[in-house]
Amino acid sequence: MLTLLQLNYVFRVRRSFLWVKSLLLCCAVGAHAQDNYVTAGTAYSLNTNELLYRELFTGLDENKAVRVDYTSPDGNVFATKTLVFQGEPFQPTVNLEDSRDNEFASAQFQGARLVLTHGMNNDQNEKIIYDNARTVIDAGFDAYIQLNWDKLIAGKQLKFDYVAPASLSSTQLEVRKLKSTSSPLYNADYGRNWIYFRITPAKKISSLFSDATYLAYDPNGKYLMRYQGRANIDDDRGGPWDVRIEYEYTN
Repeated sequence: MLTLLQLNYVFRVRRSFLWVKSLLLCCAVGAHAQDNYVTAGTAYSLNTNELLYRELFTGLDENKAVRVDYTSPDGNVFATKTLVFQGEPFQPTVNLEDSRDNEFASAQFQGARLVLTHGMNNDQNEKIIYDNARTVIDAGFDAYIQLNWDKLIAGKQLKFDYVAPASLSSTQLEVRKLKSTSSPLYNADYGRNWIYFRITPAKKISSLFSDATYLAYDPNGKYLMRYQGRANIDDDRGGPWDVRIEYEYTN
């Protein structure tokens, strides 16, 4: 059973601006009007700065589950992901369903085995990962960074295995703190006091063929504020989305 501290790592809610509350309310009307979304991520194209989608998070419920609704700019839900935090906070179980192409993906523990599933319609593929004790799953990277905050702030580079369910594979990544001015997310007029991180493939050869992921955190509560990199959901044609996501929180 998760401790209160772990729950705080998994999901945090803070005061934010009134316009964020209005954003969440408007999105709820277009999505599920009865839901109380507590976090909104707004994703923009890195190439065009066009609004691509929003990801709306509900609060942690009595089953330790969080639902994420992915909505188009007009507010219609096109995909839903459920995260359940019943073990390590960086290892949520995952279920994703995307109505655009009937895609589904999941990461579930069956005893000591981590089972990854991905498919479309009736076509399904599966991968089993046995050595998974320290594997970071999907959105669990946020909890991983918070759990290792002091080490990262002190300048230590940390390696971890990362799983995105749809990939059916585990990739070793490396995270480290950046000087603020070295991050593409830095803005001298906004977020001057944020803490910036970069995630890259741990193997140098792999890093030559993969763009880095950049993160910006507000140290007052360790809130993820900005994300830049590959989206965890495909675009409308099934290809990759490279995005910048702005996060806001409300109570």
